[in-house]
Amino acid sequence: MRYVYPFLIFASIFLLIVPTAVPVMKTSVDFCMLSTEWNGCSQFAKVLAERGNLIWILYPYNTLDLDDKGVLIVVGPDVDFSSLEIEAVSNFLNRGGTLLLADDFGTANNLIAGLGIAAKFYDSPLGDIFYCKRADFPVVARIEDQKLSYGVEKLVLNVPSVITGLEGEVFSSKVSVVGGKRESYPIMAETSYGEGRVILLSDPDILINDMMTENRNFVENLVAYLGSDLFYFDDAHHPDFNPYSITAVYVHRELDREKAFMVFTFVAALLLFIEGGIARIIVRAIGRLMPARRGADLYKDLPEGIDIKTLKRIVNEIQTGTKFGDSYGQGRRGKGFYRAAKRGNP
Repeated sequence: MRYVYPFLIFASIFLLIVPTAVPVMKTSVDFCMLSTEWNGCSQFAKVLAERGNLIWILYPYNTLDLDDKGVLIVVGPDVDFSSLEIEAVSNFLNRGGTLLLADDFGTANNLIAGLGIAAKFYDSPLGDIFYCKRADFPVVARIEDQKLSYGVEKLVLNVPSVITGLEGEVFSSKVSVVGGKRESYPIMAETSYGEGRVILLSDPDILINDMMTENRNFVENLVAYLGSDLFYFDDAHHPDFNPYSITAVYVHRELDREKAFMVFTFVAALLLFIEGGIARIIVRAIGRLMPARRGADLYKDLPEGIDIKTLKRIVNEIQTGTKFGDSYGQGRRGKGFYRAAKRGNP
């Protein structure tokens, strides 16, 4: 029995220090919905998931069956869209789907041109005298649509582009400059396409984790503005993202001295409790506290008319196994036990 205690100590210490295999997506790719880094979109993805069903896209659109009640979300694409993908998006929009395309200087213009929309993201950054902390972070306060502006004091951008060719929903200030030309430029614009609609946003950084503190109210309003509870988030058009690089990250744990001491103390107490006879003493004490039923009590509540003396004799015969009383045969039983004990010792 004593060999069990060292085993308990070993097993407990082993569980305290054994590495734990945790499947984790480790990625720092810009705009990835799984990335919790400053440049990831995990917080935006959480807002989407809280509102409805979020589906992660890792493969070309033409291999998918996009529900026309859903919203296709493309943030900061850096990989060109194939003709088959553009056709798939066109069919999706014609059936009533919605496309949210957030980009600045990426490959979104490739998709816009393929869809035949007379708009684009300008290839130069916006400059403005109204900014937060430094000039790289222009501030937007003109939000035309009340659904988007609700609870939003300002919208902070991060080296944004602007949209040309469409009327807007969100605008820069009248003194903002792009390519040497000073005017108010659309930051967000919308156009219809078949039965669906296309929404352009000229700064994908609005949706990243690092900007969520300043822009959360706008982001939540934008998700509601999309008018759906089904979202397709595209990570297929981020070049550094490899869907096959999912690995198990091992979390190595060092031995906690305090917990190790607790393990030794517990096992030592268990050893003392069982092997030191404390357990037997407690069991006996409990047995003494419990009232024992004496022989007289067995016959106390019997119905009238029963011969108690005869009944006692029958019970005694059952207990002793003989009609001749308790003392008969004790010597023979003693010898039998003695022989059986000796038989095991040559």
